[in-house]
Amino acid sequence: MKKVIIILAVYLLFNTCSILFLDKQKHPRGENPYDPMTVDNANNEPDGTWVFMVYLDAANNLESAGVDDLLEMTKVDFTAYAGKSIKIIVLMDRIDGYSTAEGDWKGTKLYEISTSGNLIEKTGVTINGKTPDGTTAQDLNMGDPKTLQDFIEYVINNYSADYYLLDIWNHGGGWRDTTTTSTDIRKAIAWDEDDSANVDTLYMHEVQTAIKTALQNTGHDKLDIIYMDACLMQMVEVAYELRDVTKYLVASEETVPGNGGDYTDILTRYKEMDIHSPYLFSRLIVESYRAQYYATSDTTLSAIQISKLSALMNALDIFADDLITQPGSTIENIRSDTKDFAYPDQADLYNFAELCNDRISGISGAKEVMEAINNLMVKEYHQGTSMADCHGIAIYFPRTPDKVDSGYWIQATPYDIEFDDNSKWKDFIQWYKNQ
Repeated sequence: MKKVIIILAVYLLFNTCSILFLDKQKHPRGENPYDPMTVDNANNEPDGTWVFMVYLDAANNLESAGVDDLLEMTKVDFTAYAGKSIKIIVLMDRIDGYSTAEGDWKGTKLYEISTSGNLIEKTGVTINGKTPDGTTAQDLNMGDPKTLQDFIEYVINNYSADYYLLDIWNHGGGWRDTTTTSTDIRKAIAWDEDDSANVDTLYMHEVQTAIKTALQNTGHDKLDIIYMDACLMQMVEVAYELRDVTKYLVASEETVPGNGGDYTDILTRYKEMDIHSPYLFSRLIVESYRAQYYATSDTTLSAIQISKLSALMNALDIFADDLITQPGSTIENIRSDTKDFAYPDQADLYNFAELCNDRISGISGAKEVMEAINNLMVKEYHQGTSMADCHGIAIYFPRTPDKVDSGYWIQATPYDIEFDDNSKWKDFIQWYKNQ
């Protein structure tokens, strides 16, 4: 009887291994649940020191989670750490009514986190005309791009490092600035609700301008990583808006749980890295998120390499040109089967191209779009049955033509995005609206 069990066990082992091997071939980016362990240092980026600047906008109903995440950043001791150093600088804004933790201070504070994990409040620093001190009198509007610009400039001018990561922490808004339908389609992040009569937010054009101006004023070319710890931000339109200001973008196609990333885990993993390069750090954030949410909820996160975005744009133009030659009913049927997200006008681009390639004989550009997405993806994670068709990057594409908002291509500053001016996808969406 034992011999039979042993033979059966060996049979299962070898057959399971073959299944694992096949799935790794199917999921070369380490998609869930298979995750290849071998990781190279793409682009041969050197080991380097880091500044982790966190734009922590908790002036909304995420205040409690914001406090929790701030404290997570203090729990990793770097005092005896012999590797490449990391400095953590946090601009945090709070609001009345959601959390009384950490002294229940109001307004905005600027922190440096010491190597031993102490919160060091930086006083006397001027940002957007105010000196953040935790009082309402000096409260900063985190939805004002000048606040973001001045914060970046302050950090770069006062903390030198080989690499810089900007973490924008808050709600992410999909293609609207509120949860209700808007006549202008607006990609936004970082809601500041201190003034309930005049809630402000950062539109992507404002984010781009703030970062670009800060980089110019400090003599820097690009940030190394932008991490958007916010919902629904990993989109082609967002990545394109940031193409000149960062090398890597880490964000989620789907909503993000209220607690966001696990900063204690991220920093612990940083200490364990052999080479602290931007490619590997962006991947590390996704790996941490995977470990945090793997067993608990339907979640997504991906890291993309912005320098490879141009190949996707080229492929997307070819794809869009062919799509408008197809029967409208065919495209609408394929779109109805395409994975989308909490805002259903955001569709997984790879999944749509894949379905078109399978169902439309001779379609141009679909394979190229899929290949370009594979090539720009550093790491993609998704978890849960409803996320099975996620591939790491979404695009504006409503389920039905009648849901298309002309605000996608009729925009004005600060809502305008450059993607629409430089991509034929806009032409396809206009065609789709008329089907």
